[in-house]
Amino acid sequence: MQFKGTLVITDPCYLVSYYGSCLMKRDTIYGDWSCMTYPGKMEENNKPIDWDDYYFNFFNEYNFSGLEKEEKEKKLETFKKFKNEWKDNILGEFCADSGQVGVFDYDKLNDTNKEWIKTHDWCATVIEDFDGNIEFVVDTNNNLHVVGTGNKDFFTVQSEF
Repeated sequence: MQFKGTLVITDPCYLVSYYGSCLMKRDTIYGDWSCMTYPGKMEENNKPIDWDDYYFNFFNEYNFSGLEKEEKEKKLETFKKFKNEWKDNILGEFCADSGQVGVFDYDKLNDTNKEWIKTHDWCATVIEDFDGNIEFVVDTNNNLHVVGTGNKDFFTVQSEF
């Protein structure tokens, strides 16, 4: 799909009355709360592998290793520091909690949705002034990616939870 303007990538479940602003929507295999949008072309970027490895290790240790409260707090602080440093590698984050991913025209969203997006930047990626093609790509592992090719190449990755 060709698009020119500001786009938003998020789970449609977060938006109130998004009809008319939805450019594309698709179910995924699973819900996920650790989705990333990376700059560039998917085949040229290994950063998603690094993030997934770190995130999976943190998630499993934090939730399933029987850490005491103080150890969990320390682990969480270390994770937050790493995530803040990681932000230099990404265009944004989004969630797919209901197992759906949607691409929306920001200009057509209502004010309630725009305000929600501004205050929940970890749940929605905003790409301003995009001019190009947007498509859904399913890879060989059946993982869904939103891929943009144009003046600002990008792709999304879900962490497979």
